[in-house]
Amino acid sequence: MADRASKTAPKAVIIDVVLADGFSMLTTTLILEALRFVNLAHRRKAFDWVIKGIQSDAPRASNGFTIAAQRRFDSDADPAEIVVLNASYFPEAAGSLRLSNWLRTAVRHGAWVLAVDTAPLLLAQAGLLANRVATVHWEEFESARERFPDVNFRSSGVEQSGRIITCSGGMAVLDMMLTWLAQHQGEEVARYVRECFFLKDADTSLVIRDKTLSLAIEAMRQAIAKPLSLEEIAARSNMSIRQLHRRFESEFGVAPGRFYTALRLQKGQSLLVNTRFPIARIAFACGYSSASYFTQAYRSSYGVSPTEERARMAAGKAQTQNRLAMFFQPSSSLLVNVLGQGVTP
Repeated sequence: MADRASKTAPKAVIIDVVLADGFSMLTTTLILEALRFVNLAHRRKAFDWVIKGIQSDAPRASNGFTIAAQRRFDSDADPAEIVVLNASYFPEAAGSLRLSNWLRTAVRHGAWVLAVDTAPLLLAQAGLLANRVATVHWEEFESARERFPDVNFRSSGVEQSGRIITCSGGMAVLDMMLTWLAQHQGEEVARYVRECFFLKDADTSLVIRDKTLSLAIEAMRQAIAKPLSLEEIAARSNMSIRQLHRRFESEFGVAPGRFYTALRLQKGQSLLVNTRFPIARIAFACGYSSASYFTQAYRSSYGVSPTEERARMAAGKAQTQNRLAMFFQPSSSLLVNVLGQGVTP
């Protein structure tokens, strides 16, 4: 009877989990755990996954841990019907024409593509996000909008456009997986997975903000190049100026004007590090009328000038073969052998 059941059991769906060096161990683990919980829900191996390293056979996470990939990324191999693409630090190091062509093939064949953290930038580089909504890690958000103006990047946790789902990273990856599982496996399976993670109700968001405060921050984000007055921001978020100040002080410990300046300079830092735009162009993109005003504000906030920031980052990248050494001790590595994709109860 067992042999007969095994012969008639549906075949496991293969998932390509493609990792760039510097990927987030947290998001990868949450994704794999969600898939494992689906197998538990079905009491069989509904999903089977293959870990593929883009740059190496042992992709290194941003925390220094190493996963032993089951296969090296091969652009000649056909993509699976589900592709999970995970990148965090230095996504440009993983980008290539070979990867772009492979991703285009996946989308052309109707695969689901789930891109996490900074991986949406690799999709944008491949031209797969043109005229689509998408999200990306908050540190790359502003530079992504400048580099890919044809993409409707939003400062949200998860965005879906057809069979492409993008996620900004962190715990939002659970929202991404539950959104996708509800469509691919049905609401009942998605609910089971949610319960396995001890998440209550339909809202999986772990950070709940004041809605009016979120409106204020979004208004700021949408008006970096042409800053709004605080009166305009208060009006757009249905608050008085007094309420605006009180809520920013309560939530962040700073005045809204200072918070707004930090957002603008954060965009400047992202553009300095991730693009080759002239400093004058970056200044205007951040709402400063001249490079000198931008330089003054940048130095006041970060302690270095934009030119020094760019030179320091370039030197740091050139001084080490493993660019991730800037973020962790190279000796703190852990070999994780990913073999047991499915769980047999």
